[in-house]
Order: sequence, then C-alpha cells, then structure tokens
Amino acid sequence: MVSSADIFISTAQRFLCSGKKKKRLSSSSCLDVAIQMLAVDLGLKPALLYDSNAASAEQLLQYLNHLQENGLLATALQVVSIDGNSLVVNSELMKSHLAELLQKRSLITVDVCPWREQPTISDMESRTEEMAKAILEFFMGKVDTRSSVSVLPEEMYGQWNLCTLFGILLGYPASYWFDQSQGFENCLRMTPLVVSKVWVCWQAGERRHSSCLYSFSVPEILWSDVYTHIQRWTALLRDRFSKQAVLADFSFSKETVILPSVAL
Repeated sequence: MVSSADIFISTAQRFLCSGKKKKRLSSSSCLDVAIQMLAVDLGLKPALLYDSNAASAEQLLQYLNHLQENGLLATALQVVSIDGNSLVVNSELMKSHLAELLQKRSLITVDVCPWREQPTISDMESRTEEMAKAILEFFMGKVDTRSSVSVLPEEMYGQWNLCTLFGILLGYPASYWFDQSQGFENCLRMTPLVVSKVWVCWQAGERRHSSCLYSFSVPEILWSDVYTHIQRWTALLRDRFSKQAVLADFSFSKETVILPSVAL
C-alpha cells in the first residue's frame, strides 16, 4: 500500500521540477514541503511562501490540485503570486487572521532603516493597517482556487514594503520594516537577534520527518517589548496544534545570533 508520504514525494517530484533539466526535489525536501502544506491545510499557519526551488506558481497549483484529488488535503488552498513570489494560502484562516490583527491592533513592526543606530518599534501602524485592510479585501473576493493562480496587482503592492507584507501574511508575531524607496539596506548588521523557531514532526507510515514550521527574529534590544505578544502568539499556536492529530511533537527553540549582514 502506498503511504501518504510516498504520494507527497512522488507528486512533488512530478509537478515541482525546475530548470531546463527539470531537476527534481530530494525526498527530504519533498517531505519538508509536505509538512508546510499540511500546516497550512490544518490551520496552523495562514500561508506558506514557497521557496524550495524555482517551480512556478502554476506548477504549485497543479501540485495542490493533485494532492486534493488524492484526498490528502482537506482545504481548498489558494495559490497567490505577489511580485513573482508564490504563496500557498488558507483563505478562510487568512481572512480571520487579518481581521483579528486589525481588530486587536496588534500589528507589530520593527523599523530597521539603515540610518538608525539601532532597531526600534515602528510608528508606521496606520500605514501597515491600510496594507492589511487592502489585503483582506483582496482575499474577500471570490476566487476559483483550483483553476487559476490569483495575482496581486502591482498597483496594490507597489508602494508597500514586501518584507512587512510577507511577515503579516505568513503569520509572524512581528515583521520588519524599512524605507524601500531609499534602498534595501538595514541596521541589523552585528546586531544581536533572538531567533525563534517552531518545530513539528510528521509520522506517515514508516517515515518520520521533522521540519521547522516558523522561523523569525527580533532584535534582542526589543525582546522585552515584544515578549508578552510572542507568548500570546505561541499559546494560540499551541492551542491550534492541540486540535489536530496529523503533526506531532510541537517544540519551540530560541537562540541569540550576531551576523555580519542580514538580508530581508
């Protein structure tokens, strides 16, 4: 009998090939992608930014459709393209996620503009809320998730900071912001960063695979300012995790790193 893990692997290797030589993902990479897809399907994260290889948004849609046809996904996940980046979105969870952020005004952004001596909590709350409202309206529109990729119009995101946008869409408790009209540098060079990660395991037949569900950082100097918010975020994630039985061994790790440069 073919296990669900084997179907995830064969489906990824069939539909997510990339490059002229149609290079296939390794079995381990396929299982990483599978866990991320299951997490979005199960409501453990509102979206996944697909970056395992250079597969197109259309290939990703074919991959999802094949998994749904085989009964491996319970939710009609949506593929959204933003400035050439492909996201897999749980539309219902995304709408409730954005609505909750706006209602509780809990959009934490960290200003890391390069001219600052150190990172600071951003005062861009109103602009960030406008972005969240616009994205919520986009997802409120009716979309045929199975037949086409939803493309976010450039006139919507042209003036937005995509780093902040993706942080919000991926469900991080805090996002970075910088003035991209002035460049893409930041002030995080040699700045102590608290890197937090959430890990889970998937036992599919005889295969057992661990994967990082979330990974985000906060400047150490601001950790005490955001600690309570991150604790609430972690508690909510634990609660969601307890309501499903597909993924196991939820764990949270934290370390402080100092890097010579940080790309956002």
